[in-house]
Amino acid sequence: MLSPVPRGLWLGGTVTEQPFPRVVRLAEVGSTSTALREAVAADPGAWPHLSALVAGHQTAGRGRTGRSWLTPPGAALTASILLRPQVPLERAPWLTLLAGLAVVRAVRRGGGDRAGAVGLKWPNDVLVDDGGPALAGWGTARKLGGILTELLPPAPDGRPVAVVGIGVNLSQDTAALPVESAASLALAGLPVPVPEALLDAVGRELGRLVRRWEAHDGDARVAGLLAEVAVDCLTLGRDVRVEQPGGGVLHGRAEALDDDGSLRVRDAAGVLHRVLAGDVLHVRSDTGSADAGTDVNLEL
Repeated sequence: MLSPVPRGLWLGGTVTEQPFPRVVRLAEVGSTSTALREAVAADPGAWPHLSALVAGHQTAGRGRTGRSWLTPPGAALTASILLRPQVPLERAPWLTLLAGLAVVRAVRRGGGDRAGAVGLKWPNDVLVDDGGPALAGWGTARKLGGILTELLPPAPDGRPVAVVGIGVNLSQDTAALPVESAASLALAGLPVPVPEALLDAVGRELGRLVRRWEAHDGDARVAGLLAEVAVDCLTLGRDVRVEQPGGGVLHGRAEALDDDGSLRVRDAAGVLHRVLAGDVLHVRSDTGSADAGTDVNLEL
């Protein structure tokens, strides 16, 4: 297993400016997102834009649809970031995609021969390609981490307020991971930072992305962010199966991202569908079997 990189040596050994106006570090917490959401509700003024809460050990972490996400102490980055972006509320779904891109870029900037294998799984997973033997439902891809965005009551001017939970597996071995489809940076052959160093790198990337997004009033296409997310999105260009709310199933090719961050899927009849919510699986076109899966919900 690779040794953690000391704080200050991540990203080439240069200590850079702190990306967060406030960081609260806890030894242990049930869920960083729950703790941050409750803290913001109790004292909104104490938590400016890009504040962060990070825990050394998370005992009741949550994924989408209430799934649990537990990690051994010190083995993963478990953090949540408060965002108050100056964009229209209807453009808030881009927060998940931008946070995912920030994580992908932060991990890649750590270097290593495997950095190019890391990519974004639409819209809320970070994967490494060729992470292990083929698995039913995943192929050779493995999940390194994920994003969970929760919208809070909007600001008085109607702008969105959100808690973005970020989890990245760092140093776990196979026995410490809950499912075969998961991996850690160590298992993927990537450099392993201490959690605080990776959080700082994610914060710098996310701050840059959000500032560009705000400069164009949340229009990700005009800001060039739609194109950048698309380049690193492993879902595009693949055949997918979408299990939709209510029980419907859509089969087709994931072609592009729409301006609102939804996924464009073209079915066998040539009809183009916009996917806003559902369980999406990558499908191997030669067999029709699932290659990799994620669950998503972009609805406000």
